[in-house]
Amino acid sequence: MWFGAGRARFARWFALASSVVVFLLSLALLPGFDTHTYAMQFVERVAWIPQFGIHYHLGVDGISLPLLILTTFTTVIVIVSAWEVIQEKAHQYLAAFLIMEGMMNGTFAALDAIVFYFFFEGMLIPMFVIIGIWGGPRR
Repeated sequence: MWFGAGRARFARWFALASSVVVFLLSLALLPGFDTHTYAMQFVERVAWIPQFGIHYHLGVDGISLPLLILTTFTTVIVIVSAWEVIQEKAHQYLAAFLIMEGMMNGTFAALDAIVFYFFFEGMLIPMFVIIGIWGGPRR
């Protein structure tokens, strides 16, 4: 299961299942979202580097929630469309794409500039790998 074609098959199903779960979790935010306020909602704040006033601070508002839902939905579509197209190192492609999805979601939910920078720059690494390995001839 962990080698050869079995690894790619497992990676495809794992990526699809995890991306569908993340999409459903993003949809689960909708019923609890109050559209009558401009305040940030579903806020999480944890001291990260308190000496410098840096906190792991996430939340969503009326702009970031649709972007989160769109990102998670697009990830499901990408994984389904790459099912048979990506044959070479499929497990690495899917892992890079799931990491990129997590970083994009963090970018949209970040409420601290350092956390935003971390997620935004972290998103570029798997994107660079995906373009460099699986991109077209004019990448």
